[in-house]
Amino acid sequence: MSVRSRLASLALLAAVALPLAVGCQFLVFKICVKNDTAYFLDEFAVKSAGEPTYPPASMSEVAPGGNDVVGGIQAGSYDVRATFDVADDENVCESILELTDIEIENTNLCITYDEENSAKGEDCIEIYATLDYVL
Repeated sequence: MSVRSRLASLALLAAVALPLAVGCQFLVFKICVKNDTAYFLDEFAVKSAGEPTYPPASMSEVAPGGNDVVGGIQAGSYDVRATFDVADDENVCESILELTDIEIENTNLCITYDEENSAKGEDCIEIYATLDYVL
């Protein structure tokens, strides 16, 4: 085997082995947020799971029917909090929705917020979230 062939083989091996040896720490993911409610999503914040406080909002002012994306998320476990502007509607059960221990490992995450009449026997509108993992 010539020196040139050996160098080409080593370069190919390094190109394949390095990402496997390093693992997923260099992968970066996104969280897309879709607001299918009738209310403005005032703030959306993301923090590492278990952290005591949320940092400043990652996004704000997502209109009803709108969407936005938070990028730069690394693999791990996260908590997310969405705050909706329901000041004009006293019939909403809760204006803040928090999801905890969401795992992001090898795909992007899309969170869709929607609303329905409360199934808890309360006479109010409940905002809920659906999580979909997408490539």
